[in-house]
Amino acid sequence: MTLPRLSTFAALRHRNYRLFWTGMVVTLVGMWVQSTAQSFLVWELTRSPLSTSLTTLFFSLPSTVLALAGGVVADRVDRRRLLLVTQSIFMLQSAVLATLTFFGIIRVWQIYLLALVNGTVMAFDSPTRQSLIPSLVEREDLTNAVALSSTAFNASRVIGPPIGGLIYAAVGPAWCFAVSAIAYPAILTSLYVIRPAQTLLQRARTHPLRDLREGVGFAVRNPLIRGLLLMVALNGAFAFTYIVLMPVIASQVLGGGARENGFLIGAAGVGATLGALGVASVGTPRRPGRIIVGFGFAGAIGLVALSLSRQLQLSMAATAFAAGSIMSFLATCNSTIQAYTPDALRGRIMSLYTFALIGSGPFNALLAGALGNTVGAPLTIAISGVLMAVAIAVIASRHRAMVDLDTYEPALSAEPALEPARR
Repeated sequence: MTLPRLSTFAALRHRNYRLFWTGMVVTLVGMWVQSTAQSFLVWELTRSPLSTSLTTLFFSLPSTVLALAGGVVADRVDRRRLLLVTQSIFMLQSAVLATLTFFGIIRVWQIYLLALVNGTVMAFDSPTRQSLIPSLVEREDLTNAVALSSTAFNASRVIGPPIGGLIYAAVGPAWCFAVSAIAYPAILTSLYVIRPAQTLLQRARTHPLRDLREGVGFAVRNPLIRGLLLMVALNGAFAFTYIVLMPVIASQVLGGGARENGFLIGAAGVGATLGALGVASVGTPRRPGRIIVGFGFAGAIGLVALSLSRQLQLSMAATAFAAGSIMSFLATCNSTIQAYTPDALRGRIMSLYTFALIGSGPFNALLAGALGNTVGAPLTIAISGVLMAVAIAVIASRHRAMVDLDTYEPALSAEPALEPARR
């Protein structure tokens, strides 16, 4: 029996994607358990918003430098095998972090170093993982598959952070890191058994720098891709200060601890999951650019609302609303970029997506840490929301090809890049 084309879970009818998605969900739950515990551990060790934000900075910094190289590699090697390597390194990192914490010798600089290692691997893992998705489904299910992948990321955030907070409060952070290490075999097993469709790879026929210029040139010349990537970059720069400062919000603003921190991040997961499922249910929207702008403004409003709350339940509701809007924004950007990118360039273009989203993280971390130390976490989050809204308005006004895109009509321009890519 075949699932309807517009089904919320249409992409799961494909065996390869179903296996990949299932393994990803299990592993991501463990990853969120670790991430929640890691940020709160740094906060407990330092009691400094700036020091807490540096974990995010060290994780995102390598993507600023290496993400484009990661995209070139993703277009030249077997993507499935590369992911087996990157996910194995992630598992090893979690095991090292657990071991150091169990023996009571963990130090903040070690957490920073391991975050840097994770970020370096992520620069290669992220564009490769996103580039693999089109080879696991048929083209008509691509938007659904991208949205379901976002759903997996965020549904795991509903489960992982509360579990991490409860484990942290009950037995300490070491067990959180151990849970993360134990979860990685799920995705490794899935990657081992799936067999993606064959795609054209730029193995060693051209020079890597030429490949890099080709990918960047495509994005720069294409007004649609250029506008979408700028939108993603501003999101990475301003939208995630609330995640960086969540331990500060939980303890200083709401008077809680590790458990409340987990609940708040879990609330973000609920909102983001609902947002991603909404995108998956709609399928390919007729006016994706207008939807992106609308969700961007909604996310900015959610951040301002969160900054004004001083009560746990209201903060959870505002967090869920902001996270849902931001995830709908990103999922629609991602699927639109994928739909209008040729497969031969997919790894490089998705590396630009990674560069825009994660590579802007150092600025986001410094903004959150520096302002958080100076004016406090609530005002920092409010400022981020206002800056996000202003940036969206400016980019939308200067990239009408993105805002006015109609996916139901053929492109009026002869520019081939404005036509959906064919597999």
